[in-house]
Amino acid sequence: MRRALAVLALAGALAAPAAAGEVCNETSFMVDVAKAWRTGAGLSVEGWTRIAPGACASIGPGAESDQFLYARSTPAYPGGVREWRGGLDVCVDETDFAFEGVADCAALGLQSRQFRRLNEAERSRAVLVELDDFGERAEEAGLQRLLQANGYDIRLIDGFAGRRTRRQISAFEADAGQTFGDDKPALIEALHALALERNNRTGLRVCNDESAPMAAAFARRQDGAVQVRGWWRIEPGACARLISERLDADGTYIHVRLLDPRSERLLSGVSQQFCIAPGRFSNDNPERCDRLGFQLAGFRPVPAPDPETGGVTVRLSGPDFEEADA
Repeated sequence: MRRALAVLALAGALAAPAAAGEVCNETSFMVDVAKAWRTGAGLSVEGWTRIAPGACASIGPGAESDQFLYARSTPAYPGGVREWRGGLDVCVDETDFAFEGVADCAALGLQSRQFRRLNEAERSRAVLVELDDFGERAEEAGLQRLLQANGYDIRLIDGFAGRRTRRQISAFEADAGQTFGDDKPALIEALHALALERNNRTGLRVCNDESAPMAAAFARRQDGAVQVRGWWRIEPGACARLISERLDADGTYIHVRLLDPRSERLLSGVSQQFCIAPGRFSNDNPERCDRLGFQLAGFRPVPAPDPETGGVTVRLSGPDFEEADA
């Protein structure tokens, strides 16, 4: 089901296109796709359409319209979300959406993603690929990747159904108590549902139990290196997954700002300092804060992750914050 945001009431209902363009997934990932196209009112955009490896879907208008495409892998994979993107910023929602003529994302609580302009040939049929050109082997490669994401012994994602892949499919069917036979789409759907459930419990999630939005960053010590990343905007009542990989017993920290218009409030209980920047940033050199725009900020350690899933959820509300120093 696709839900329309309230902004549709302002922009008017979208006209149904006469013939939709096709998007085909020749990657080994289950992907969610959004498409934008130009209209008299600005950009029309709709998402999300989920496309399995090796499958295609009809989305948006036909070849007569100027079009833009964005795709991302679903959160079923332990390596994090992959993106297929370009250079045009377009407003999107996290859940299914369709709207027209929206330019100010923040004013409506929307996010921005970078869409790629499709060339004339791609308007009729756009193909998502990755470095390994799976082509017709995409469905088999996607099956292998989902088996691997669920902890089954798949060592190589190559799109060839060898003995190891067949053995691991049999192991999954025994665990699930269900035989899929030659119905690979159903098998992929079952594996994907299990991977979503499994990986949703892995990594670091921060949840906002306050009435104002929050901005979050994390720092992580791992294998002698330090990663610092920011920012994630977390709306009231929502959660954000800052890290998708398994967490170690310690060495992970968060810095969170409560975006209260009355006063700036920072997360209390900090014990470490790392470099951050005002805008979106990625910092793997925590010893240097002398670069333009970087400054030291306090980070709180996160609780120990669950030993089975390697995940932890941190819920934050008003008492977790203190007034920022003047």
